[in-house]
Amino acid sequence: MRAQHQQLFSVAIPEGWEFFADEHGGSLITPCKTAVLHIHSEGVTDSAELPNLTRMLAGFLTLHHKPVATDELLSIKLPGALCFAYQYADLERAVRVWIIGNEKAWAFLNFQVHFENELLYRATVDALVRDFQILG
Repeated sequence: MRAQHQQLFSVAIPEGWEFFADEHGGSLITPCKTAVLHIHSEGVTDSAELPNLTRMLAGFLTLHHKPVATDELLSIKLPGALCFAYQYADLERAVRVWIIGNEKAWAFLNFQVHFENELLYRATVDALVRDFQILG
């Protein structure tokens, strides 16, 4: 099963997970309700002025975690989109963030889980991100 949001993105819903839509995307909640993958998406209004995805992600991390340079972000190859990622531990949480986009839309993904449970969800979340689709 897949969830779509305003023709901006499509994401697989793993078995046992739940998707709750909101006005800018939605959240995928794990079966035991111990972790969440939140998705915020926006359409690109002028493809001549595409957002700089690496600066957006580095700026978010600098504001909410610590200063991060764009060259510290991991580049991930996805079909039809650019993707950059970063992960860190914050107190008792493991946090992984991605920004995915193309000339039609972009999405910010934020996965948070208690640190000791991160490995339980790593493969599933990695598969979700690899399969994430920007629509248009």
